Formats: sequence, C-alpha cells, structure tokens
Amino acid sequence: MFRQVMQSVMLLVLLVQVAPAAVILMYHHVDATTPAATSVTPEQFAEHLDRLQQEGFTVLRLDALIEAVKQGADARDKLVAITFDDAYKSIYEVGLPLLEAKDWQGTVFVNAGGVDRGGRAMTTEMITDMHRRGHLVLNHSVSHPHMVRRQSGESEAQWRDRIRSEIEQAQQAIEGWTGAEALPWLAYPYGEQDAALRQLLIDMGYLGFGQQSGALDAAVDWQNIPRIPVNRHQASWSSLRDKVLALPFPVIETIPADGVTVSARPSLTLMLEGDWRRRGVQCFIGSQVVSPAMTLERGITRLVIDAPSAIPVGRSRYNCTASAGEGRFHWYSWVWMRRTAEGWYAE
Repeated sequence: MFRQVMQSVMLLVLLVQVAPAAVILMYHHVDATTPAATSVTPEQFAEHLDRLQQEGFTVLRLDALIEAVKQGADARDKLVAITFDDAYKSIYEVGLPLLEAKDWQGTVFVNAGGVDRGGRAMTTEMITDMHRRGHLVLNHSVSHPHMVRRQSGESEAQWRDRIRSEIEQAQQAIEGWTGAEALPWLAYPYGEQDAALRQLLIDMGYLGFGQQSGALDAAVDWQNIPRIPVNRHQASWSSLRDKVLALPFPVIETIPADGVTVSARPSLTLMLEGDWRRRGVQCFIGSQVVSPAMTLERGITRLVIDAPSAIPVGRSRYNCTASAGEGRFHWYSWVWMRRTAEGWYAE
C-alpha cells in the first residue's frame, strides 16, 4: 500500500514538473456600462493584469504563445495570452493601453461586419493603428453568425460554402486594414462549433478558438483551442486564479463528437490517457457537483458524466477538474448547445 501511495505521489510531482501547457484569457468589453455577461470593468481588467504579473506569468501575444506550446513550453513558465472578441471601442481605448503600460501585446478577433458601425464599434482607423502598435488582429467572421446552424433548406455543401465565405471575406477585410497577411486563425462566434465546422477549418488550414476554460498543450485539438471566458460574473481573482493556473486533461476522444444536442440530460464520455481513477476527478454542471463513473481498460480511463437534472436550453458547460498538486488543477470544459425539437434557441 505504501509503495502504491508513493508511486501516486511521484506521478503527481512528475506531471506538475513536465506537463507543457499555457492558457488564453478571452474578454469582450472593458467597460463598466456594458452588459455584465460580456464585460469587465477597467478596474477589474487592470487588477487581472497586476495579478498575472504578481503571480509570475509571462504574457505573450497569441502567436508567440501558440508557437511556444508547439515547441513544448513548460507549464512552470506560466504562459498566458490576452485576447478580445468583437472589436469593441473600449478594447482600443482602455484594454490595449493597459496592456501597453506593461509592455504587453494583445490579440483582437474582429468581426469585420461590425467595424465602422458607430456606437461602441471600432473604426477601420483603430484596427490599422492597433496593428501598427504591435497587437495581433485576427478573424471572428463577417456577420458573427451561429456557424453551426443550417439555414432552412440549406444543403451541407451550401452551408460549407456560406461559412467559408464568412471566413474568407473577413480575412480579406483584415488584411486590407492592416496591410499584412493575417494568420489563418478563427475565433468561433459565441464559441459555438461542431464536428463539421472543425472539419471545414481543417480543410481551410485554420486553427479554431473556442470560449471554454482549460489549458492547452501540444496535443490540443487545434480546431477547438480553449480560451477562458472572463466577465463581471467571473472576474474575482480568487476564482480566476485556479483557471489561469490550469493544466490540460489528456483527452484523446469525446463521445459525442460535438455539443449540439436536443437531450435535456446529455451524457458526455471522455477518454483519458492513463489511470485517473484515484486522481480526485470532479465535474461541475451548473452549481451541481457530479462524480463521474470511471473505468480503466488498456491504459485508457473512460470517464462518463451524466447530468442529474435537465441542462438549460442554450449554451451550457460541463467542467471537470483533477488535482495536479502544488495548488494547480487539470481542467477540461465541454460546451453543450441544447436546442429543442422545435428549433434553435434565441440569442
């Protein structure tokens, strides 16, 4: 028994020491007057940057972080990238200057059709200027559609053509504004993706970025890269700290392949490399703590999460964690998109 305990302890220490990983934070507005679900206040954002600095994080532009992950970045290096979605004016006027005050660079995923629309939207001049100042400008589609949704009577080929056009037109607009070739990287509008959309990005040679918590390493699904969503509901550092210190779960397969469902209580199966039965795995569905069923076969842990009650119509998440030692957690988040038999949910 003692030998088994010591082997488990040594495995935890080894995982903490060598697990390559990094995290990406995702913001929208940096504004106290915009909706809490898609905003942080300037004071909250400034505190997050201060905390990252105090915790010893290296803040990289997204392209530098992705390259570091591909090269096997060590989790002890505490790498993080700051990203923003939707090209709101508060990002340009408040968020980026706060980053620049620390000599850091950010990344903005731009929905091209929203630029120059007045109100809270950036102008093309702002897009050009933030690129000139060293921030990365990337693709968030043209019209910010629900990409997983098929229009009435639309064939699969027609859907692929429509979504491809959304991506390519936005890419062309960004390159026109910046005068530079844009990386083929897309942040999914609303964080929604399915297996067909991921395959389209593979065919187009694109990386895809989601809106679900978790860390990434070189084995990440490059068409479903996690980004930690941050808003006023989840802005306290006490809760955000665990997420930015996260390490990845070694998920090698999910069942189902994507999160579109009509089931009120969908079941999720994760296939994990190695034996995770004594690793304190817990899953969270809303405010409910769920102990998943786990079995081991041929070195693969099969982890099954069943909802004890109905999940809401719309987007929701199953989050799973396991202790990695030294106050850090492995973290995996799965996004469900529950529609009804009558159709899609309203946004």
